[in-house]
Amino acid sequence: MMLTIGMCYLLIIGRIGERQHRFFFIVYICRMEDGYRKMRKIICVCCFVILFTPPIRSQEEDIALRFFEEAIEAMGGEAFSNVRDMVSEGNYFIFDRYGSSSPLIKFKDYTKLPDKSRNELGNKKKELEITVFNLEKNEGWILEGQKETRDATPEEMREFHNLAKHSLDNIFHTRYKDPANRLFYIGPGDGRDITLERVKLIDPENDEVTVYFDRMSKLPAKIEYTAVDQRGSRQRITVQFSQWHWIQDVRTSLRTDGYINGRQASQNFILTIEYNTDLPDSFFSKPLPPE
Repeated sequence: MMLTIGMCYLLIIGRIGERQHRFFFIVYICRMEDGYRKMRKIICVCCFVILFTPPIRSQEEDIALRFFEEAIEAMGGEAFSNVRDMVSEGNYFIFDRYGSSSPLIKFKDYTKLPDKSRNELGNKKKELEITVFNLEKNEGWILEGQKETRDATPEEMREFHNLAKHSLDNIFHTRYKDPANRLFYIGPGDGRDITLERVKLIDPENDEVTVYFDRMSKLPAKIEYTAVDQRGSRQRITVQFSQWHWIQDVRTSLRTDGYINGRQASQNFILTIEYNTDLPDSFFSKPLPPE
């Protein structure tokens, strides 16, 4: 803009006697203005390219992304990526603060990715604890045995949302490749985790989850993240995966161990699991008490 204004200013105040000199001066200015317009077009095109070209990943991000891609391939590649829902049955144990385990508790779990869950826990049909969550509709219910079904509290909704957000399936199906999230390779683990490689995922809300990858098998060995309990205390949650088996061309962890601040809190063993059963959305509605 300054170039054009400056040239016009010289045209107005210039005192050039000869006609041919005046003509030459005007032509020169027009050429300069024409050059400026071309330059302005070039600058606009460059700005457009900068704005709409995806940001170039750093070498660190490329390394982190490669761990996810190798793990997905190790878990079945396309077969894993095409999982839409799953139904599983197994045994569940909880541990008290002294490390003592509860008796065996049977469970049946129905999950429809990414945000629907129905879990039935208990050894007797009429005494089941059934929890249903449908984050798509922001709904949740809890049925405890013969009691009336109640709505999940806001705190229970937040807890499930946090659980779904940090689940292995949602991390490896969607979150790792979400351009809004950042990936950081932070190197091998410490101590007993020396054979594992660590990648940290951070979302726009500054939520962090660290995924540990087995260097040999390429499979995810565990994940760690922070949660806030009902008293407002921050807790370090660790979930470990083991006993991997091929089910419907999907490599599946049949054992999961949960820890809170380093202390074991739960353990579950999957006995049967089936993928892509076409669970209807109506299945994730308010449960009715048994008759």
